[in-house]
Amino acid sequence: MKATARDVNTRLAQPDRELTAWLIYGPDRGLVRERANVLVRALVEDPDDPFNVTKLTDEDLKADPATLADNMAALSMLGGDRLVRVQISSEAGGAPVADFLKDYEAGKAPAEAWLVVEAGDLKPAGKLRKAFEPAKKALAAPCYAETGRDLADFADEALAAEGLTLAAEARARFLPLIEGDRGVARSEIDKLILYKGPKDIRPDGEDSITLDDIEACAASGGEAALDRVVETAMSGRVREADASLARALAGGASGVGLVRTIQRRIDLLSELKSGGPDAAMRLGAPRFGPAADAFKQQAALWTDRALDQARQAAFEAERQMKRAGAAPAELLGGDLLLKLALRAEAMSTRR
Repeated sequence: MKATARDVNTRLAQPDRELTAWLIYGPDRGLVRERANVLVRALVEDPDDPFNVTKLTDEDLKADPATLADNMAALSMLGGDRLVRVQISSEAGGAPVADFLKDYEAGKAPAEAWLVVEAGDLKPAGKLRKAFEPAKKALAAPCYAETGRDLADFADEALAAEGLTLAAEARARFLPLIEGDRGVARSEIDKLILYKGPKDIRPDGEDSITLDDIEACAASGGEAALDRVVETAMSGRVREADASLARALAGGASGVGLVRTIQRRIDLLSELKSGGPDAAMRLGAPRFGPAADAFKQQAALWTDRALDQARQAAFEAERQMKRAGAAPAELLGGDLLLKLALRAEAMSTRR
């Protein structure tokens, strides 16, 4: 069976327990993960129970082709519902899952557990969708790219659950930060909730999230760290950029966030060169201190043509991140950063 865009949320939050397997897929891995978590929580009491929840990847299936069937047939050691959760990184990696489902539907393979499969963007003619969509005991749940309104509603609902609302100026600043990736959105919303504190002990009058709250929260988290990473790269300080990126990733920064920080720096540099300092500052360019000095030096270093090429490279990295089976976002973002740092170093040497 295949869920429609209209009913996919309901069918995952309130799953039909007559089904055995669910395939959740789409280009936004963060959204896929979010919806898979909702489904798993609805099916089992403790999603992190190592005895009743088995987590596999397509690499596990490749290393041991029988592992999926064995885990699906195993009985619970301590009682309770069992679940097998599989993460697929490519169309080819999903072939063992498709084969198992076909055997199960044909009565050739037992299933004593539920099966939840997460995948990226899948082609209609691929083995996974062709196995799940016509199956009687399985559901294919597509996660289509969300609109800005979808993410705005998601943010409002998540914040409202904690008794919080976004002020108008804060909304205008915050929503572009979370656009395009549900995983990034969830992380940024959780940071805001943590920053404002639990609703049962929050002081009166602190239920509205202001622009100052957004800026303070961003400055204390990964955004400021990624700004520093990109600053060193665009200045041609290759080793420093590599070391600062490692620290930022260890602190929880994301590859998607890195590429978007690079894109923002490119846009700001272009604005400075075309519209002047005031125009760039209105868009968020640094105003004072070493950061502002480094920004001006980068503007002198990067030509319009070089910035256009950097922008295209960043666009291509983001496009690759959204493809099924692509390398991890952190690897793609790090590769882009290194290329830009080497380019800046070369341009600096020629000056």
